[in-house]
Amino acid sequence: MEYHFYVYNKPECNFSINKMPIWLREVTFEGDENNGSITMHSQDEYDEIWGPNSTLELNWEHKDRANLFYYKEVESSIETYNAVGIVVTKKERDWQMSHEFTVWLGQRRKMIRKRYYIERVIHGIFYCEVTERLINIHTSIIEGMYEKFKPNLLKTFNSIECHQ
Repeated sequence: MEYHFYVYNKPECNFSINKMPIWLREVTFEGDENNGSITMHSQDEYDEIWGPNSTLELNWEHKDRANLFYYKEVESSIETYNAVGIVVTKKERDWQMSHEFTVWLGQRRKMIRKRYYIERVIHGIFYCEVTERLINIHTSIIEGMYEKFKPNLLKTFNSIECHQ
């Protein structure tokens, strides 16, 4: 498989992603440098009910460094998605630039209009001490496209620059 990426830059919120797959495009942007979100969808749709093959949501919020417990935020993100039926299958910690970065993978069986779909999830969370923002990256992928999209999306997660 040949990889094709572009550099996604959003100066309004001081973000850039150096390896954004060409099949993801911005749909919505809300907020400012301290709090906000960006939603992206893949260009191809799986079917008329499910919609795009994959979605990527990037959320950030200002958190004071003195009041932040990083591992509590990670567990809170897992518990939130567990509440909607997503089962975490794998959790990894790594470093992304100078930030401790946690990625967890999960899946769920979802019923939409009397059809069952298997949704695979990749979720990343890290805290930037320079900008004092907690950043969550969440992708939802239809089961059939997961193995193709996973390597590209993990490269995307690792190429996020949250400050210049």
